[in-house]
Amino acid sequence: MLDTRLTSLMDREDIPYCLIGGLAMAAWGVARYTADADLLTLDPRILNPAFWSEWEGTAPRITKGDFDDPLGGVVRFPGPPRQDLILGRGAAARLALETREQSEAFPCFVASPLGLILLKLEATSPQDAADILALLANAEALNRPSLKAQVESFVLQLTHDAQVFWKKISQL
Repeated sequence: MLDTRLTSLMDREDIPYCLIGGLAMAAWGVARYTADADLLTLDPRILNPAFWSEWEGTAPRITKGDFDDPLGGVVRFPGPPRQDLILGRGAAARLALETREQSEAFPCFVASPLGLILLKLEATSPQDAADILALLANAEALNRPSLKAQVESFVLQLTHDAQVFWKKISQL
């Protein structure tokens, strides 16, 4: 489901990235439907149309985030397979990249369970709440019994909304 042209380009350009979203959830034992592959980076070069000038196939659609948008922007590849390369902002995106791990299931780094939870806390949707609870329920099977404590140690670095979301979820 990952287009290796994209991951190869990111590697060649030395752009740190990791798989997030539904496919990353699957890498950690949480299966749910997803129609696309989502990759996260903090490198703003991806929003420059010139960066994609040699891309073979349909040109990606570049959308820059507004000043107050939690995302710096998105580069969407129509596919197949459909892929979104997301320019992250903030502590959750930074921590997701810092804690990314190599996966046997995918040919690239994957956001760690901690990184995924932090990203999902910032997103605050009902699906994100379900994903967080599933990852926490899977912590023992993933040999990460301290996952909830790890989240607690980072949550104060997140936005106020994410902290409130965590308070609600951690009481379930």
